[in-house]
Order: sequence, then structure tokens, then C-alpha cells
Amino acid sequence: MHKFFKAVAFVTIFSVLTRAIGFFLRIYLSRVMGAEVLGAYQVSMSIFSVLLTLVTSGLPLIISRNVAFYEANKDKQTQNRTITAGLIVSLAVSFIVCVVLGAFPNILKLIIKSEESIQIILILLPALVASAIYGILRGGLWGKKCFFTISFTEFFEQVVRIVFCIILFSIPISLSAGAKSALSLTLSCIMSAILVFILYFAFGGRFQSPKTQFKDVIKTSTPITLVRTVSSIVGSVIAIIIPLRLTKFGYSSSEALAQFGIFMGMTMPLIMVPSTFTSSIAVALVPEISSYTNNIDGGNVKNLDALSRQISTAIKTTIVISFLLLPCFISLGKPCAKILFNNSQAGVYLASCAILMVPMGLNQICTSMLNALGLELKGLINYAIGAVALFVSIYFLPQYIGVYAIFVGLISMHLITALLSLNMLIKRKLINWQVVMPIGICSLITLPTTLLGLSVYKLFIRFAGMFTSTLISGILTFSFTILLVFVFDLASIKALLIKVKPKHKKQIKLKTKKV
Repeated sequence: MHKFFKAVAFVTIFSVLTRAIGFFLRIYLSRVMGAEVLGAYQVSMSIFSVLLTLVTSGLPLIISRNVAFYEANKDKQTQNRTITAGLIVSLAVSFIVCVVLGAFPNILKLIIKSEESIQIILILLPALVASAIYGILRGGLWGKKCFFTISFTEFFEQVVRIVFCIILFSIPISLSAGAKSALSLTLSCIMSAILVFILYFAFGGRFQSPKTQFKDVIKTSTPITLVRTVSSIVGSVIAIIIPLRLTKFGYSSSEALAQFGIFMGMTMPLIMVPSTFTSSIAVALVPEISSYTNNIDGGNVKNLDALSRQISTAIKTTIVISFLLLPCFISLGKPCAKILFNNSQAGVYLASCAILMVPMGLNQICTSMLNALGLELKGLINYAIGAVALFVSIYFLPQYIGVYAIFVGLISMHLITALLSLNMLIKRKLINWQVVMPIGICSLITLPTTLLGLSVYKLFIRFAGMFTSTLISGILTFSFTILLVFVFDLASIKALLIKVKPKHKKQIKLKTKKV
């Protein structure tokens, strides 16, 4: 119980620090680049994210899940073989991608026209190889529940990137701002890979013949890789289609790119703030759940009741976390964005689209639970169905609502995918529909807290500056929200702390209908 609580605490603390550093780096880069250049940079990074997903996406999670299962069964040999197999597969894919794009860079011109964007992607290619090493070995440490270590490596990567950014932007070299940022990322990935390689062996990790594990690793990781590759492709499609559609309906090319850069480069990072905390729960729970069962449809589950309570409480806690900042963003979105990015439009988008945090958080935790339970293929189907709604929105709606088409598409996709995932967990009798009841209570809480934020800000802005007014209003609004959460008893996490007792050997046969 206490170990799990400490794990969540460690992951959360380091996640907050890591995301905070990354967030301030994003603010710095947005100010250095400007909205239009930031938009072009986002396009480049969306293409790179697809390549990165192909190399590392499904494998680290599968390695973590399998290592946790073998760790619980004290099978060190198969554990090491699984990690070795994953590393070889990941490195092979990364080398192929790097060689093909390095030898034939004109392939990228079929997707994007900007020479600078192509240069950025080429600079990032070595980061693919480094990420292949980092992702797999980190997955092994994750499965062994070395939460402090994996959280520290992420924090280390962000710190190193900040250092390289400062150096590269301080010295006179003939690289654009986007290229300098890309180079800092590549160097930080290489340094992180070296660090995690050392830590893997320091914690007793070894490489062993992977022959017996190749098939299982590839088979189980492929659906997750497909899900995340499709997700990355979706990001790339948004980055390509939205500017084109906006240009067709009255925007100039620079205006379209600038609006896209504002929404994706300034507004979305703020909307994704709650994911720092929900991802901490997912990171700590994945190996915990995987130690109960490697595949829930396989039938053998240790302590089904404890597993059910952990999943239910993880979902409820995620819902509450997703709502905590909603009143602040709705009432104070515009001054927040003005202070952080010196861009009021980003604040307008934030206030209008902050509700996206709720279905996004719900989808994030449900997808993590499905992956931990061995239901990654069914998760892929859910995501594909949700993605249809996104594509329809970003293609047809820009004519009527401009950049807000991204918001409508994303909220539709996350909501549909989350509901389908919840239904799968319900059919397996792991949860019931009451698990989403906090949404109603949190919605009621949001109304008075939002009005409080608006009223306090309007009062203080008469005689205080924007920063002071926003800070005081934000603190009061957030504090009042937290108070109401405790009043309505929405903050309990006791069920997350339930663990399988070491001597508990009873196996429960779980019968489910195929979905």
C-alpha cells in the first residue's frame, strides 16, 4: 500500500517538475520563434512524432507489462530475454528509418514543402536511435517498478535540453531557431539514452538470447504501435489539413499557419496540464495491474475485486483531476495566455476549449487500463472509430468555425474512444457506469467556481495589474474548487492502494463475451 502511494508521489513530483521545465521551454521557444514560425515548427514535429512512434511506441509498454508479469512470477530469464528482444526490434526499425530518410530526404518533400522543416527532421534522426535504446530499457525499469529512476531520467532529459537550448541560442551558429531547438532535442535524447543504459545494468538488468520472445513481443506491441502511430498521423494530418482548409476559406497562408501555431503550440500545452497528474497514476498502475494478469481475456486473474477497485478509482480520480483547472481556464484563460505567451488569442481559445481536458483525461486513463490488461487490439479499434469523427471535423468545419474545428474534432474523438473503452471494461465486469458519476458533481462545482474567478478578477483588475489580479483570482478559484472536491468527498484514493497479498494464490476464472 505504502509503496504504491510512494510510487504515485514520486512519479507525480518528477512529472510536475519535468512538465514545468518543458512548459517554460515551450514558452521561451514560442516567444523566440513567433506564431508563424512556431506553426511551421509544429508541422515538422508532427511528422517526427510519427517516426518516433514507429520506433518506440508499443514496445516500451509491452516490455513493462511483460516484465511486471514475469517479475511477479520470479522469472528473471524470460524477463531479460523480453527486454533484449524489444531492444533489437526497436533498434532495427530506427536504423531502417534513419537510413532511408538520410539517403532519400526527398521523400519528405512528398509530405511537406518547407526546406527548413525537412532540415529539422533530418537533424532529429539520431534522436530516433537514441529513443529506441531509451524507450526499451526504460520500459524494463518501469516493469520492475523503479519509478524514481524512470521519473528521474525524464527530468534529466528536460534539464539537459534546457542547457543545450541555452548554449545553442547563445552562440553564433548558422542555424534557424527551429533547427537549434531540434538539435537540442537530439542531444538530450542521446544523453538520456546513455544514462538509462547505465542505470539498467546498475539495477541488475542483463541481456539474454531473445529467440523465444521475438514473436510475442512483436505480436503484442503491434496493436499499440498502430494506435499510437495513427494518433501521430492524426496530428500530422491536422497540421497539414487545417492550414490548407483555412487558406481556402479566406485566411492568408501566414495567418492560417499562425492560428494553427497559436492553438497547437500555446493553447494545447495548457489544456494538457492535467495529463501530468493522470499519467502519473497510469504509470504507477500499469505494472501493478499487469502483475494481476497478463491478458484479462486469457481468464486467470489474481484478486479480481482489488483489480476492479483500482481501475474504478483510477478513472474517478482522473475525472476529478481533469476538472480541477477548468474553472481557472474558463474565467482566466485570456490573461493567463497574455502573461505566459504574450498572446490574447491563445487565451480566447483556452477559455472556449478547456472542457477538452475532461474527455482527454478519461480517454487517457481508459486506454492505459486496456493496454495493461492486454486489450490493446480492441483499443486500436476504439481509436479508429473516434478518429473518423476527428477527420470529418477538421475537413468540413474550418469553413464555418475556423481553428475551432480542431477542438470539435478532438473532443469528439476522445469522447467516443473513452465511451467505447469504458464499455469494454464494463462488459468484463471490472467497472460499472457509476464510475463516471463524478462528472455530474464536478460540472456543478465548475459553475460557482468559474463565477468566483470572473468576479474576483474583475474586482482586482480595477486597481491591480494583470499579473497580480490573475494570480490572486487563480489561487482563490483553485482553492475553492479543491475545497468543494473535499466537501463532496471526491478526493479519496484508497482503492488505488489495494494490492494483491503475496500469499494469495487463488485464481479466478473470468468469463467474458467477445467484443
